[in-house]
Amino acid sequence: MLPFAYEWVWDIGHIIFFGLFYGIISVVMGTLTLTILKTMLDLWAGHIHTPDH
Repeated sequence: MLPFAYEWVWDIGHIIFFGLFYGIISVVMGTLTLTILKTMLDLWAGHIHTPDH
């Protein structure tokens, strides 16, 4: 069942599941956003690493 279905009941199992699910999704999206932001700032500042061959 989906949360917008009429039969949906918010019980403790759903609250825990969705709390953990959205918490993990928030951490992953925050980490990706921070990584992309730091990469863009490094590129704009000219900090490009070249391999030492």
